[in-house]
Amino acid sequence: MVVAAGTTTQLKALQFVQSKAELLPEAQPTLDQLLAFMQEHPTAEIELAGHTDNQGDFDENLRLSKQRVDVVKEYLVKNGVAANRISTRGFGPTRPIASNNSEATRKLNRRVEMTVLKP
Repeated sequence: MVVAAGTTTQLKALQFVQSKAELLPEAQPTLDQLLAFMQEHPTAEIELAGHTDNQGDFDENLRLSKQRVDVVKEYLVKNGVAANRISTRGFGPTRPIASNNSEATRKLNRRVEMTVLKP
């Protein structure tokens, strides 16, 4: 993970149960890596951005993307990271990085990104 301000890292392994704000077990190593990053950089402030594909209700996808990054923030806070160092935003399907025409590419749009606001 990169520390420079303005740098965005895609946290690809943070995967969730479909249509839920519930992390899959395989997300644990990335959660631990993110926690270690925050502990190693005690002045760092980050923004977690949640994204979904375009399937289903638009407003529900916005809500879901925010709930998912809030779950990640909750994990970090529960493990000792100050809440004021982490902001969260849910973008739903508004910022795709791939086509939504197939499941393979929709999967790329379902993601969490971390942006370093302050190193």
